[in-house]
Amino acid sequence: MTFDVERLAEIQACFDAGQYDTVITRLTALPPITGKEWRLLGMAYMASGRFSDAELPLMRASELGNEEARVEYGNLLRLQGRFPEAIRHFETITPGLTGELALRALRWWGTADFQAGRMAEGLERCERAWRGYMALGDDELIGRVTQTVAQMHVQVGDMVRARHLYVEALRLLPADRTPIARLSALTGLANVQVLTGDFGGARVTLTQTGEALAQTQALTPRAYLLTVEAELHHLTGDQAAYLRTLQELRALVETTQDFELLMWTAARLADLYSRQGEHGRALEALLDLAPDATHAAVTMTRGVLLRRRQHHAQAAEALTRALDAPGLGEGQRLRALLHLAEARAGQGNDAGSLATFREALTALISARDRMLYRPDLQELTNLVQRALLDPDLAPDMQLVLEKLAVPDTSARSEAAAPLHLRVSTLGRAEVERGGERVPLSLEGSVLTLAYLALNPGRTRRELEASIYPDRDPKTAGDYFRAVFRELRVRLGPEVLQMEGSPKQPRYHLGPDVHVQLDVTELRRALESGDVARALALYRGPFLPGLRMESEWAEELREELRVLLTLELRGRLNRAREEGDLRRALLFAGEFLRVDPYDVGVLEARVEIARQVATPQELARYVVELHRMKS
Repeated sequence: MTFDVERLAEIQACFDAGQYDTVITRLTALPPITGKEWRLLGMAYMASGRFSDAELPLMRASELGNEEARVEYGNLLRLQGRFPEAIRHFETITPGLTGELALRALRWWGTADFQAGRMAEGLERCERAWRGYMALGDDELIGRVTQTVAQMHVQVGDMVRARHLYVEALRLLPADRTPIARLSALTGLANVQVLTGDFGGARVTLTQTGEALAQTQALTPRAYLLTVEAELHHLTGDQAAYLRTLQELRALVETTQDFELLMWTAARLADLYSRQGEHGRALEALLDLAPDATHAAVTMTRGVLLRRRQHHAQAAEALTRALDAPGLGEGQRLRALLHLAEARAGQGNDAGSLATFREALTALISARDRMLYRPDLQELTNLVQRALLDPDLAPDMQLVLEKLAVPDTSARSEAAAPLHLRVSTLGRAEVERGGERVPLSLEGSVLTLAYLALNPGRTRRELEASIYPDRDPKTAGDYFRAVFRELRVRLGPEVLQMEGSPKQPRYHLGPDVHVQLDVTELRRALESGDVARALALYRGPFLPGLRMESEWAEELREELRVLLTLELRGRLNRAREEGDLRRALLFAGEFLRVDPYDVGVLEARVEIARQVATPQELARYVVELHRMKS
């Protein structure tokens, strides 16, 4: 077979235009014979995400003396997660390279170092490559390396620098010639915006990716874009969109076999399924997708899954093992510390839990990507409340919570079929099904659901008499029919069942419906003396926005307030007797959050504050006391 110069030029043009399928089709129909052709076939496979298919062509091209193929073979090893091999490969070939190939090898060598955990060395190599490209004066190449350096700055937490570099990369990368590079830069910028809480900016940036997506067939950049979209849905609470995006991402990464994307997707899918109560499916997703079942990130995720199933000892062991293993990123390490603190609390190891959480909180204070941990802190409410009751941890905990209070204006859509219901009535009226909030238009719907969870087997007449005794029977009957209809439509027909006489049926929740009601959890926490758990649950009075008069709701509201304030008053008095005035001041503050009108506690808070509070705090407490007395 003779070498065809025109054929090579045409294939090169197709490759430069991003027509990778065409390159693969032509070179497999008429096998390559030169190093350049083998290299183009291997790089087309790489760009299409078919990493296993790319290895042989790049090795053949390398054997035929193609230096660019040697560089790209090292990059392929990196993309497959074979970091030690990639590093050894670059150590061998880089000294013999010159010009742009030497800089490209330095870039991928540094990236492999960085991904292997040698962050300082990796960043230093990539910045050397970056300076070399700037000396060459090629804006397009500078833009490509700029985004690599930007991505590293994201990993080390320098979001301001990363944002600046991504904007600069987009300025340098032409829209008509570099669709993959522009797509990667836009993805990186959107990621920085998500991590810093600029959700609106992230949505705007993501809308700008359409042109670049239309110009390339490359799968890996699409997959990284989906990771950012998934993170945005996760942090803004749109769990249905989060699941859809992860499932779309799974289909891509199972094709590309990119090591990092496989690990990320496996951990996120497992975490989501676990949050929804599908623990078996969570473990299956983790082990099926993760390319290395022994990796520290997999061990960490398994620890989180075990903790959610209340296997505290096994969870603590797995999370400790993950923290001791190499290869756990800083973000994963912080999550592991948070969940380890909760697991140790579940074991009754309060001192160990406190020490672990103190370490996590120190990292959270300085973390520039702290937004990523908002879902964990929202989940670990007991842990957060214990910190808020600890005089040494409370100031830092309050600071972190203030930093994470990002307004969420995203719309939430209905979730799929229910697995279990979480009914929140303290300070709000919400129902979640499978981790997704279900909108209910009738305010009596949440009230009725809570009542039936606490008082199953009641007739409609009994429901009417207990909840709305002042309504005439016809009005109450019509309203309950509307409530029952909404509950069945929104939550599924099986949520309510009737038994007994057709004329006077008794209503109860379906036998397969599991309801997690915050009122029940609050009572259990108070019975066990877990005041931190009780305060974490009590986000306000029972159904505070209820406009309809309901005697049962009013009685329950008062009962819960009295139970909680009695416990807090006892804790406050004990702390004062023991001389722990800083803790007593925290208990006084929590008491007044529940009952802001108790003059005795307002006076006690002022007395305590005179001894341990700052002048500014004391002045505020005095003003609040005088306002109540006036």
